[in-house]
Amino acid sequence: METVMQRVSAPVWEEARDSHSREEVYHFRYVQYFSSREYLPGIDHERQRVWLPHDDSSRHFLARTDDGDVVAVATATPAGDPGLFPEWQEIFDLPRLWELVSKITVISRAIVAEQARSSAIFGKMCLRLASLFLEEGYHYALHYCAPGMVSMYERLGYRQYGRGRNLQSGVYRIPMFLVADDTDYMRRLRSPFRTLQRDFEENRGWIEKAFAICPELTISPLCMLSEKALAEKIQSLCPVLENKLTPSLVHALRRGSLLTLRRGDILAPAGINEGCFLLLTGSLVCGGGQQIPGSIFSTGCGTVRAREDVQLICAPLKEGSCNVGCPC
Repeated sequence: METVMQRVSAPVWEEARDSHSREEVYHFRYVQYFSSREYLPGIDHERQRVWLPHDDSSRHFLARTDDGDVVAVATATPAGDPGLFPEWQEIFDLPRLWELVSKITVISRAIVAEQARSSAIFGKMCLRLASLFLEEGYHYALHYCAPGMVSMYERLGYRQYGRGRNLQSGVYRIPMFLVADDTDYMRRLRSPFRTLQRDFEENRGWIEKAFAICPELTISPLCMLSEKALAEKIQSLCPVLENKLTPSLVHALRRGSLLTLRRGDILAPAGINEGCFLLLTGSLVCGGGQQIPGSIFSTGCGTVRAREDVQLICAPLKEGSCNVGCPC
């Protein structure tokens, strides 16, 4: 008998071109992710949909099983769209990118059905969207995500830029930038985007322009470092870990992402689980206690706030395996 995972492994993709299929997208967002989140913009509990004004001028995509069930949705909006959600102007720092805006698409509301989240469908969805926007003349894509999702996007080929911010909802989100023409980088990363067959030399100007505006895009994510180089980087940032970086810990950290918070940033409000973290520099208040460099902690107990600028790694770790655990 065919399993659920088998049915969703090869979905049929389509664009939501009519009002009915668009409503399917808005309803899927609500059911799969937003229904329990009263504070998020665009949510309509009465009609069970999530919609913002820019949705009317965006392109929406669905993935269906052979039975017609929707298992994934995503939306693409031109970065220069006048109806773009105002909060996105800030988190994507669009004034800084004004020279590039006409060549940028914003990928948002990329949601996979709960029963399919351990499948390869998310990566396939990202690849399909990238193929589409490149064919239409875009060179870059923007997205923002939760701290625990950054490493996944980095392995796809997105890179962190600018700085993370607390949204109006209170959650902390990190902006991500995809330089789709950088095929050399995609090959070294072994990203699925390496199959897009972009001409590196022909598009070199678009790559160099992005790096000139956002030099932080040239910083290699942890997954691009060897375990030896990663261990050396961590020791240089956090000397107290020098004798505690076991091979298994370094291996786990390489699957994570290095994040920077500014003083006053809230990594997670009380009750929000954003993942497990290793603090490298600075200090954080976690509920009623304090995290110091070398601490491994998870969020979800009390509010986690940066007391000063800090650097930390979000990775699949075991809480309390270095200096101290979460005191809250």
